[in-house]
Amino acid sequence: MTTEPHEMTSEAPDVREGFYGFVASTPRLTYSDDGTPRLYFKAGQEHYQYDNGTRTKLTTTFHDVVAFNGAAQWGADKLAKQDWFLAHGRTSPNVNPNTGVEEQQFIASRLGHDLARTTYDIDRSQRRSAGREAVERGQDRAAGFEEPERDEPAHAAARTM
Repeated sequence: MTTEPHEMTSEAPDVREGFYGFVASTPRLTYSDDGTPRLYFKAGQEHYQYDNGTRTKLTTTFHDVVAFNGAAQWGADKLAKQDWFLAHGRTSPNVNPNTGVEEQQFIASRLGHDLARTTYDIDRSQRRSAGREAVERGQDRAAGFEEPERDEPAHAAARTM
């Protein structure tokens, strides 16, 4: 695992480390002296062993998750204890101030709920209008992207049946 910032080219996807788990402690938002938001919470990860078609639950492990700036603000507004989440970021060594022991922490640059375990509604009204304005201006076409024509997402129709 690398602790170096990820360098991007225009042709490469942004592929970093991922973290999947549940929020095990109440997320705590603090601010540095210069006003930078910092979110901290303990996250749990369940582990399983698969042998010959059987699944055995192993010990759950707990890890430090930290986010800064926009990711910190989003996490503070949207995440709560016991939420299942996915994160995009990197691991970094950190010395625990209580024990003096070096541990790994996950620094999240993106946070989101686990869609398979979270009940949610989607509001695309603001995003769709902004996307249509960009298409009308020709900005997306110039970049080789055209917004798909659709009246209703396929999953919305399935949900009403």
